[in-house]
Amino acid sequence: MSVADASPRTAPRLTFQLPGRWLAVDPRDPETASAEVDAAVRELVGPADDAAIARRRLRAGFQRAVDAARDAAAHALFLCIEIVPDVATPASLTVHAPEGMRMSPAIGTSADAVLGVLAESFRVLAVPGVETAQRLDGPRASILRLDRLHTETVEEDGVTAVATRLEAEYWFAVPGSKQVVLASFATPLGELRNAMLNLFDSIALAASVE
Repeated sequence: MSVADASPRTAPRLTFQLPGRWLAVDPRDPETASAEVDAAVRELVGPADDAAIARRRLRAGFQRAVDAARDAAAHALFLCIEIVPDVATPASLTVHAPEGMRMSPAIGTSADAVLGVLAESFRVLAVPGVETAQRLDGPRASILRLDRLHTETVEEDGVTAVATRLEAEYWFAVPGSKQVVLASFATPLGELRNAMLNLFDSIALAASVE
């Protein structure tokens, strides 16, 4: 699946080659987005009574992605249905260009300069996940990646389950500029951190910045 974000012409654009099936959601339309999330959760988990906690957990994660995308005025939001046929892979991808993230005029426009200053600012501000910061470079993109794990407790009908959610931020340096674009991935499969980061890395490194 080839997708491009819906950003205005004046903003940088990220184009992704998304493997498998993904659902494009418009976070600016809460009612439609909620219905699309419900449909995606039913397809991923199924309607069985014993899957109630899994449905609630997944829906909460997808709805969190929709709400965060709307609050951040995101350019695009995609929900993963499956990476390979018949293997459900719950994940979300949000794309936006944060306002006020243009680097200082004194640093130049190279990816090394822009991402270096960004990483240092994250360290100074003690941004959550800064200890995981890692530089990724591919044929089309230069990226600074941060990830973090969140432990969550979900309760349904007296049954409690503990889950781990993974969030990964990919900060793309826009070539020839002092700007960055952010692609945020999230998944409730935090127990599979390394495997999911490998998947997200492959998607991010295959993306192109326009």
